[in-house]
Amino acid sequence: MLGSLTAKEMKGTSTKRVLGVIAGDGKLPQMLSQSAKERDYKVVSLCLTDDAFARMQPLCDAVLHSPPGLLRRNISWLKEQGVEDVVFIGKLNKVQLLRNILKIDLTAIKEMSKLANLNDGSIQTAVGGFMESHGMRVVTQSEFLPQLFPQVGVMTNRQPTAAEYVDIDFGYKIAKELARMEIGQTVVVRDRMIIAIEAIEGTDETIRRGVHLADGPVVVVKVARPVQDQRFDIPAAGLRTLNAMVAKKPGGILALAAGEVMMVEQEEMIRFADQHEMSIVAVSDPASR
Repeated sequence: MLGSLTAKEMKGTSTKRVLGVIAGDGKLPQMLSQSAKERDYKVVSLCLTDDAFARMQPLCDAVLHSPPGLLRRNISWLKEQGVEDVVFIGKLNKVQLLRNILKIDLTAIKEMSKLANLNDGSIQTAVGGFMESHGMRVVTQSEFLPQLFPQVGVMTNRQPTAAEYVDIDFGYKIAKELARMEIGQTVVVRDRMIIAIEAIEGTDETIRRGVHLADGPVVVVKVARPVQDQRFDIPAAGLRTLNAMVAKKPGGILALAAGEVMMVEQEEMIRFADQHEMSIVAVSDPASR
C-alpha cells in the first residue's frame, strides 16, 4: 500500500518537516512515530518487515513495504515523499536479512562492494553515508524517545542480592567484549558461569537457551557496543525479553547498561517482573565505579 501524497503535494499543503521512519519489528517504530507526530512532523515509513507494515499503516501518511536490499527503489520512494530526516528503528535480525538475501539491487551491490567487511558497524555507517549523500539527515532514536533509556538503579520491588551483583558485573564485562567483537550484546550468567551468549539467533532465543540449560532463574546482561553509532540498532529490551526469562521457579535478573539500552513497555515490564519475583536493574560499567 502506498500513500497518496507525493512530495510536491506535501509541500503544497503543509510546512511540516517530513520524517522517514525505517521500521523493523516491534512496538518501537509506532512509539517513535507517535512522538514525532506530537512534535508536528509529517511521518512516512519504509517498512522492512511484515510486522512493521501492519503496525505502521494506521499511523503514517504513507507507507512502503520493501526489503532493505532494494536500495534504489527505497531511496527513490523516500525522496518522492519529501523526506528530510530519517530514523532507523525496530528489530531486524540477521536471520531476516538472510531470508531476503536474493532481494538486492545493483545500487546495493555497488555500495556493499565498497565495504572492507560486512559487519554491523560497517554496513550501518555505509547506509548512513548513503542517506546523507541523498540529502537526508539521519537522526537518533533518543531524540524522540529519551524516556526509554533508564539510568542507574533498580526499577522493581525485588533488589538483586550481593551474589547476583557479582554475576551482573561478571556478565557485563563479557557482554561488552562480545559486543566489541560484533557477535552479540547479551549474555546469560549463573554463579559466575556464562550459560549462553547471543549470536545470530537474537536475544530472546539466547535467554530461553540459557534458562533451559540452567534449569532455573538466570542473570541476563544486555549492553551496547563499546562504539555504538546511536543512529542505528540501539539495543532494546521489552516484555518478550522477560517472557523468555520465565523459569520453573520464580526469580531472575535483567541487567541493562544504563543510558545505552532502551527499555520498551516500561510499566508493563516492571509489573510483569514484580509478579514473577524478577529484578530489573540499570547498571554502569564496573570499571567506572
